[in-house]
Amino acid sequence: MRKLLLSIFLITFFSVNSAYSAGMVYDPSEFVIDEKTNDMGSVKLPDNDEISSNIKISTRLAQETVSQQSDNFNNALFELDSAQVNIRNELLDYKAKYQEVDTQYQLIKEQRKVLAEQIRNVEKRVRDIERSKNQIRKTMI
Repeated sequence: MRKLLLSIFLITFFSVNSAYSAGMVYDPSEFVIDEKTNDMGSVKLPDNDEISSNIKISTRLAQETVSQQSDNFNNALFELDSAQVNIRNELLDYKAKYQEVDTQYQLIKEQRKVLAEQIRNVEKRVRDIERSKNQIRKTMI
């Protein structure tokens, strides 16, 4: 019941509101504004000469700002380039050190391999001698 009454009220409200507002259309031709004054009536609007001088000043300031910004961007790009060169030089140093360590590692790896082979050969000779001793003991008994 409440929903029905609320919907009837809303429909009535909007239809009556639109009917009453139909006669109150805003017509801007009724209002005439003096070209030399604004809404306050006492302040004089600037002349064309003042407007053109203000435009010239603002364009000059804008050009100076743009040139200053482009100088700032060029300086920033130059700093980034020099930082990139420094980082590349550092990378080359690290690559050279890495290559040196890698070469040492490979050399040590080869030395380790040779020493391991020699240890196996010596251990094999020790086992052979031990076997020979055991055979001699067996034959003596």
